[in-house]
Amino acid sequence: MNDRHQLTCPIADFLNMFGDPWTLLIMREAFYGATRFTEIQRNIGVARNLLSERLSRLVEEGILEREDVGVAGPRYAYHLTKKGQSLATVFIAMVQWSNEHLRKRGDETVHLIERKTGRKLKKVELLGSDGRKLKWNGIAALPGPGADEVARDRMEKAILAALAS
Repeated sequence: MNDRHQLTCPIADFLNMFGDPWTLLIMREAFYGATRFTEIQRNIGVARNLLSERLSRLVEEGILEREDVGVAGPRYAYHLTKKGQSLATVFIAMVQWSNEHLRKRGDETVHLIERKTGRKLKKVELLGSDGRKLKWNGIAALPGPGADEVARDRMEKAILAALAS
C-alpha cells in the first residue's frame, strides 16, 4: 500500500483505499457475512500480517468496526459500519459487471438476491435526477471545490469539447 496516488481525483482516492486486491477481498467477505480473522484468512488465503494490516486500516478509516468477542482473552469480530455498508452499490456493480462480462451465461459464481423475496437483484444502472436511464455520454464531470488547477483545466476543456460536438 506504499504506491499511493497523489492525483486530486475520486478514483485515485478510492484506489488509495481499495486498490489492492486483498482489501477488496476482505470487503467481499464482510459483505458475505464473515466476521472473524481466521474465517476471513481461510476464505481469501492472505498472509496473517497482511490481513492484520488491512483490517487495521479498514477499522481506522471507519469502514469496519472491531468488536472484542473473546471469552479468555481478546478475540475480535469485524462488522461493516454505516460507511462500509454504503459501499454495497459498488460491490453489487462489480459482481454484476463481472458476471456479465467475465463469465459465460450459466457459469456465474455468485448471484445476488433479495433476502425477503429470493429474487435476483436488478442490474445497477445510472439514473438521472428524473429516474431516466443514462449512459456515460449523458453525464459530465465538473470540477469540485477540492479539484486542483490541473484537474479543473482538464475537466473544463472536456466539457467545452463535448458542448462543441
